[in-house]
Amino acid sequence: MKLKFNWSFGIILSLIFFMGFVIYITFFFPHPKSELISDKYYEEEIKYQEIINEKKNVLMLPENKRTKIIILSSGIGIVFPYFSKDIYGFFTLLRFSSKNLDITKYFQKSKYSKKILFIPKKFLKKGHYKLIIRWKSDRKYFLEKDFYWK
Repeated sequence: MKLKFNWSFGIILSLIFFMGFVIYITFFFPHPKSELISDKYYEEEIKYQEIINEKKNVLMLPENKRTKIIILSSGIGIVFPYFSKDIYGFFTLLRFSSKNLDITKYFQKSKYSKKILFIPKKFLKKGHYKLIIRWKSDRKYFLEKDFYWK
């Protein structure tokens, strides 16, 4: 018995190959691990308007007085603008691939001290990070930046 290759046979054969490919991708293809950023996701989502206001406060600062994030080979430098009051807050380095590599540190800078915060490279592993900085002086401020540490 000899099979002839016609349109109907070709369509059925291509559908079978496509379904096999989808099944292979679904069950046998390696899936990357990812973790939730926070266990309290819904509570934080409700408070997100506060973060939006803090981001607007950063944008209302003059261009030359905005916080600068400088990535160096020895670490990360965060240069705050001059404020007439003390600065205090915290920074968080989020690593999306592993919750164990997340870092949160609190800081306080006097109005008389240098407004530079330095994160040494010993805290950083190779990979993608999101740096989140929240601080308060005369108002509350929020800044975030994605970067890749080599």
